Amino acid sequence: MTDVGTSPPVTLDEPLVNRIHELARALGVASDSFLLSDFAVVDADLLRQIADGLTLAFVTHCYHHHPRGENVYELMALEEKTAPNTPEAAALEARIEEAAAAQIPFVVSVNRLLEDYYRIRCQIDAHLSAL
Repeated sequence: MTDVGTSPPVTLDEPLVNRIHELARALGVASDSFLLSDFAVVDADLLRQIADGLTLAFVTHCYHHHPRGENVYELMALEEKTAPNTPEAAALEARIEEAAAAQIPFVVSVNRLLEDYYRIRCQIDAHLSAL
């Protein structure tokens, strides 16, 4: 790996810069975040900062947007220990459905964001490998 500050600058193509900006906005970064800067010319250090910034934005997004309901898997474990066809089992099943209904849209959106993050990160890593 190249020493920080000694790598030659590289030019990022406009589609990659636009995808970085789109993902940063989707992750809810502040409007003055460096992730929304013009990254026409970057060095290895700035590429690492962009990758780290997107990672932090992703983790922050997940933390702040995760539904604060019951844990579906914990409820399912309880259901397995409950006698079938009982009022307790029916109540647990209803709680599982409610918890899943709250979490599924979040998981679907996180999967889409993660796919975008992965593609961008692969391109950033390819640029870093070329330096």
